[in-house]
Amino acid sequence: MEINEKTTFEAWKSAINAVMRDGREFIDTNSRQCKELVNLKVEVVAPEEDVTKPIDFLNESDKWVYPPTDEIENIVMTRRLAPAYNYSYGPTIFNFQGKVNQVDDFIIPLLKKDPVSRRAIISLWDPVAYCDINNKSVPGLISMHFRIVEERLNVTCIIRSNDMFFGWPANIYQAYVLQSYIAKKLNKEAGSITTISLSAHLFIDQEDDIRKVFERR
Repeated sequence: MEINEKTTFEAWKSAINAVMRDGREFIDTNSRQCKELVNLKVEVVAPEEDVTKPIDFLNESDKWVYPPTDEIENIVMTRRLAPAYNYSYGPTIFNFQGKVNQVDDFIIPLLKKDPVSRRAIISLWDPVAYCDINNKSVPGLISMHFRIVEERLNVTCIIRSNDMFFGWPANIYQAYVLQSYIAKKLNKEAGSITTISLSAHLFIDQEDDIRKVFERR
């Protein structure tokens, strides 16, 4: 299934609606009842218009504590492991296995040299670290592809497992932060953000909270 919306908040609502309406029910490995769509593609054409709006919405609730935008940004941009998390994207992006800065030493030089390249891919899945069947603390976001189209830097994210209510707002903001960083270095405008969620799911015990999304105008 494909969803295309201009803004981040409308894309989020459309994705949630699609999973609620068409998702199959199953029990996950933690014994939680879910609804799931596989291979859900969501494109946000102009994420910059309201990229923090889903996060702001979640932070309005007194039922949970959702990370603020600066903490979400640190997870993807800080080169050291965030102490409160089992893994952070930043060390893998900027210091993969202590050997490779995938952004500053590869993506940016590549797209400066060859603006039409289709090789500008960041890998967030480290087989050495994560190919252990007993390790459940593995990243959901597994790769990012950057492509210059009509002088705008677009990004496509492959997400292994994606809680569309709580997880997707942080993922889209992290993609936006990294996209903006690279676009500035390339002297390009940031373009669209697309997520492909291999498992786009919602937890049925959160249905009442999820419905509040649709009451928001």
